[in-house]
Amino acid sequence: MALQVLRIPEKLSNRQIKALDGFNAKISGEIITELPTILIGQFAKNELYIGCGFSGNELMQYCLNTLLDGQMRLGGRIVMLECKDIPYLIDFYGDFGFIRLDRDYEEDELIQLIRILKEDDLIEPKPGN
Repeated sequence: MALQVLRIPEKLSNRQIKALDGFNAKISGEIITELPTILIGQFAKNELYIGCGFSGNELMQYCLNTLLDGQMRLGGRIVMLECKDIPYLIDFYGDFGFIRLDRDYEEDELIQLIRILKEDDLIEPKPGN
């Protein structure tokens, strides 16, 4: 996990920017173009350790619950991660409330997924995970 700056796509509406910021879409009359986020580094799969440790779901639960704990102490509301545009990855992260950031992506560019943390969130996987 690390601090990261989210560059807001130009095509987002003021309403969408306000939803991300939580307060406003503008500061001193200027549209907000960047927001602080917490970046979750890429998860990896190591065939040598299958069955010996945490599942992806357990790892994501631990990660998000740790972030929620930190949020209560430090603030912040947006969590971001980047991944390849592969349906099973999008579905996996979607099960944890991440949504694809709507912007134009270059070919083979990692897509950005975001989630807004709420103080009363409890991270649990959806049934079947």
